[in-house]
Amino acid sequence: MNTLRTALIVSFLLGITSNHAFAAEWWSGFAMGTSEYTVTDDKGNELYIACPSEDGEYVRATATIAGNRYSSQQGDGFNVIVDGYTNTNPFDTYCRLCGEDFPNFWDSLRNASTLQVSAGGQTVKLPTTNIGVLPALGDPANTCQSAW
Repeated sequence: MNTLRTALIVSFLLGITSNHAFAAEWWSGFAMGTSEYTVTDDKGNELYIACPSEDGEYVRATATIAGNRYSSQQGDGFNVIVDGYTNTNPFDTYCRLCGEDFPNFWDSLRNASTLQVSAGGQTVKLPTTNIGVLPALGDPANTCQSAW
């Protein structure tokens, strides 16, 4: 009886953690002075956005597409397709033009109906459920800053 009870409890707890790990929705967190926003699909594709609160640090992101990780700070980065419009490496805000485009991109991302990321010749669709966790740029709690 005790073994059965233990097995049921362990199964229940694994179910809870598995559902969170594979929940196809946006979630936010805060760690080591950085606001974090993440969405992952059931295949492990992911968009992770980091917004440091430290002065002189700016928004950056990574995308995992079919097991390959791409960074907004390395090489060509990755593209984010919001409602059919392709934003070329939108988290690279270190050039003036790139930084000027960031507010419009962020606003469209926060209101996205469809979302895809692409790099390395592959494109994957990501969920938009709970995308409202992304705060407006004007929100005092938002630490996402463009370099320009």
